[in-house]
Amino acid sequence: MTIVPYLAACVSLAILLFNRARIAIFLLLGQYLLAFVLSLSFSPLRSSLARLVGGILVSTILYSSHVRFQTASNNQEGQTLPRSLWFRAITGIIIFTVAWAFAQQRQSIPAALGGDVFLGAIFNMCLGALMLGLYQSALEAAVGLLTLLIGFDLFYGGIEPSLAIVVLMISLQIIISLAISYIMSVRHSSAEIKDGFR
Repeated sequence: MTIVPYLAACVSLAILLFNRARIAIFLLLGQYLLAFVLSLSFSPLRSSLARLVGGILVSTILYSSHVRFQTASNNQEGQTLPRSLWFRAITGIIIFTVAWAFAQQRQSIPAALGGDVFLGAIFNMCLGALMLGLYQSALEAAVGLLTLLIGFDLFYGGIEPSLAIVVLMISLQIIISLAISYIMSVRHSSAEIKDGFR
């Protein structure tokens, strides 16, 4: 086993612990880079490069939206679920342990998947689902959902390494990032209108 799946889990845990939008976007880009490395073991180079380019595009959209509409996203921070560092750390470690224990059961690994790819996919899906359930702000939820989709792409791509599936998954992730950008722009506009009435 290589260290790459554990790096992916550490990046997801770092997103949970740091809890800063700008850092989360850069760490998400790191997730795409690690997914690129893992996918080299089961898919052609062009498919892996397509994943990486799609990840760079998604991260760029989220980063530019965050920079442009930062005040609107800051105003939403009070509506999120518990943000205690200890709560996030303990929950993340529990999910990490459960995912690791599940991935160690050899009979649960599909024959088409390698152990590293399966472990990386499970870590990303479980920790991405935790992020998605833990936070309510649009950008944080997007990072959680995209982390989950990175894991699902690794899992399904290992079973069906078709370029059409890769393009479909990349398109879905780009659509999600554009939708989050639109939501942030609407919130920013509504916040400006409210400030104008004061």
